[in-house]
Amino acid sequence: MVLIITVGVSYLGLGLVMPLRALYGRQIGASSAEIGLMTTSFLLAGFLATPAIGWLSDRSGYKNVLWIGLLLHAVLMIAYIFVQDPVMLIGLRGLEGIASVSVLPPARAMMNTLAPRGRQGEALGLQSAAQTTGILIGPAVGALLASQTGYTLSFIIASIPLVLAAVVTIIFLPNRGKHDNAPSAFSRKDTLAELFTRPLVLTYALQIVLMISMGVVMAIWSLYMLDRGATLPLIGLSYTTFALPIIFTAPISGRLSDRYGRYWLFLSGLLLIGVIFCMYSLPSVTAWPIIFISIAEGIVTSIARSSLDGLLADIIPQDARGKVQANYTAAGLIGNLIGATAAGLLYGYSTGLPFFIVGLICFGACLVLLFPGIARMFLAARRNVQGERVEAELIEETAVDV
Repeated sequence: MVLIITVGVSYLGLGLVMPLRALYGRQIGASSAEIGLMTTSFLLAGFLATPAIGWLSDRSGYKNVLWIGLLLHAVLMIAYIFVQDPVMLIGLRGLEGIASVSVLPPARAMMNTLAPRGRQGEALGLQSAAQTTGILIGPAVGALLASQTGYTLSFIIASIPLVLAAVVTIIFLPNRGKHDNAPSAFSRKDTLAELFTRPLVLTYALQIVLMISMGVVMAIWSLYMLDRGATLPLIGLSYTTFALPIIFTAPISGRLSDRYGRYWLFLSGLLLIGVIFCMYSLPSVTAWPIIFISIAEGIVTSIARSSLDGLLADIIPQDARGKVQANYTAAGLIGNLIGATAAGLLYGYSTGLPFFIVGLICFGACLVLLFPGIARMFLAARRNVQGERVEAELIEETAVDV
């Protein structure tokens, strides 16, 4: 529970400035291309840093990497106040990308360690709900503060939850990692084979597809809402209406995927994400209808995320959790980078075009998932977990009888 609260508090701080970065860049004179490069530098730096972060998490412990990442994020929030040059803002976002991959991968790896084997989807769903709670509250508060007092106060307040989360991590969380379940040494060949099995590669690929939509949102959502007639408080509200349903549906989706399997839940969620992004692309859709559509987006996104997180939990090697979670995060960053880069290029042609392209990508991925070989990988992973649960229960019953 402490880990879940820590994740929620940290994302409250990150959520405070989520809708403000692009608008702040525009205020200090950044061009549309420079605003796009801000997102690109964040994603690229995070992607390049993930292998080292994964190795360090398994080597020195998830807790140590987590609290350092949280403190680094807090310092960077304050640094925004002093940056008035678009080029330096691009560099600052790059550093923030490194801080970002120092938070969620070790937190998720720690959750994989602490949660019971048969309830991994539910546990990760709860963590996702906590993460989303921060996103629920943060953007609305940050946008309101920025509209009333300017950006400086929002950046200062954003650093406070991050510092608190770092302190809680240091005091209360166990230092899991350090090859807890691993042999004393790995050969490079064995490690690579372990990190890139066919089911893991499938999971990484699906994470890329899922995160393309998030990359589009990261790059242009505030500008998209502004161009569709939204005020700054309404932009903050759009983040809230997306995040609120996830708080309730993510744990439920995780529990359902634990009980009934990941495949159909993920396929349904991804298909509906495609439908919703096609709706965003319609020229007639204005700010207030978008607010209500984003509620549905939050629901179907939580279904897809929880199912995919559960699939990863089914197949993750116990002795390389940090590395696999880092790879999973890196795959998400690739998706973010593709989405953000494409959105920056396509938005100039039409405000709805990036969203329409995302819809087509989701539909194409759904067609691929219908191939029997892909479906069998989902089912095989689930059967392995169920077999492990039965074996564990038999061992426990035998111990009691003895």
